[in-house]
Amino acid sequence: MGLFGKSKQKDATIDQMRVLLDNFQYADLQDFCIDILGEKPVMDKEHLSSTEVLEFIWEKYHKGVVQFSQLKEFAIKHNIVSESFFE
Repeated sequence: MGLFGKSKQKDATIDQMRVLLDNFQYADLQDFCIDILGEKPVMDKEHLSSTEVLEFIWEKYHKGVVQFSQLKEFAIKHNIVSESFFE
């Protein structure tokens, strides 16, 4: 595969993850954090926003704590998207 093939694959996964996360509502994002990661991001209660939760999820992804496959399975299981979304 070579050195650059792996980078392109990761870029494609990140693009897919961005598109998938666009379909999540704020409550879905929080549920994902609790169900899959076992924690919610610490946030200022006056400024709750999906942006903070998304940053938390991306941080966990880049640290290797969460995988795209976990996000995909969660989205299908909770009817955020259908399986045909990934075809």
